[in-house]
Amino acid sequence: MKKTTMAVCVLAAVCVATTLLANLDNQKAFVAKYPDAKASLGKCSTCHVKPLPKKEEHELNPYGKDLLAKAAVDPKAAKKEFKFEKVEGLDSDGDGVKNVDEIKAGTNPGDPKSK
Repeated sequence: MKKTTMAVCVLAAVCVATTLLANLDNQKAFVAKYPDAKASLGKCSTCHVKPLPKKEEHELNPYGKDLLAKAAVDPKAAKKEFKFEKVEGLDSDGDGVKNVDEIKAGTNPGDPKSK
């Protein structure tokens, strides 16, 4: 393998790993905040439209959008950190149930079909 190709592969792997680790950190932070919701909500689909989004398919669901807009510690930071309690009282997905109540029930606060 040429050095250039190897360097590009290493750089790509680092970028993907950094993005994945940042998302895993967010999932761990969510589970730490809401330990009873671990089994059903400590995953990508809590904030994203797709269950395992690729970098180019990272569209946020309504809960994820609210987190980014209202609960991000520094929205411009490369590594996002959230104050989840700032969106607990909202009904992000518009299904008539507050985010915190959906989380306690183990339902997805970003999916209106999940109440």
